[in-house]
Parts: sequence; C-alpha cells; structure tokens
Amino acid sequence: MFFTTLLLAAAEEAPPPMIDMDWTVLLQFGLFLMLFIVLGRFLFKPYLKMRQDRDHGIAGARDKAREMEASAKKMVADYDAAFGRAKLRGAEERQKLRAEAADYERQVLGAAREEAQRSLGDARARISTDAGKAKQQLDAQAATMAKLAASRILGREVA
Repeated sequence: MFFTTLLLAAAEEAPPPMIDMDWTVLLQFGLFLMLFIVLGRFLFKPYLKMRQDRDHGIAGARDKAREMEASAKKMVADYDAAFGRAKLRGAEERQKLRAEAADYERQVLGAAREEAQRSLGDARARISTDAGKAKQQLDAQAATMAKLAASRILGREVA
C-alpha cells in the first residue's frame, strides 16, 4: 500500500511519461536492427540493384537510340548529298547530250544543204545544157519552119 500511495502521489505530481523506458525498448531496437539488416540484404539491396540495372539499361537504350538517330541523320544527309550529285550529273549529261544532238543536227542539216546545193547546181547545169541543146534544135527547126511558113504565105519557094 505504501507503494500505491507513493505511486498515486507521484502520479498526481508529474504527468506519466510518453514512452516507458524498460527492457522492451531494447528488444524492439534489437528487432529493428535485425529487420534492417535482413531486409536491407534480401529486399532493399536486390531492389536497388534491379532499379540501378534498369536505369543503366534505359540510359544505354537512350544512348543507343541517340546514336541510331545520329546515324540515320547522317545517312539521310549522305543520301541527299549523293542524290544532289546524281541530279547534277544527270543535268550535265542531259546538257551534254543536247549539245551533241544540236551538233549532229547541224552536221546533218549542213550535209543535206550541201547535197541540195550540189543537186540544185547539177540540175541547173543539166537544165542549162538541155536548154542550149533545145535552143540549137529549135534554131535549126525555126529556120526551116520560117522558110516553110514564108513559102506558104508567099505561095512560092523562098530560098
């Protein structure tokens, strides 16, 4: 009873403590440390390692994606450059072929003109020769016909 009275007196004098400090605190602290070590070793470390591996994998995939994107951009730039060069070569080749065609056309037309001029000159010479022969024949026939016509008109023979 003395203890109860003392406890009651102490209880009335001071508020009760929030945490009782007895041997259970040491037991709880020991359990906490044991759980901390066991969970840290078998749960948290593997989980953190898995997260780290995943982050490294994601970072590696991102780096690889960046490299692939840079490579694709380089390939597109190379393709565009090669396409531009091919287009330029095509334009140059087309211009060269047009120039060759124009030269060939000039040669063919020049040869045709020369042939036409030569044929025209030959035809003129032949016409001139034929005209001279025809004139001689007509001159010869004209004298005979003139005599014949004069003989008929005069009714007598003209010499």
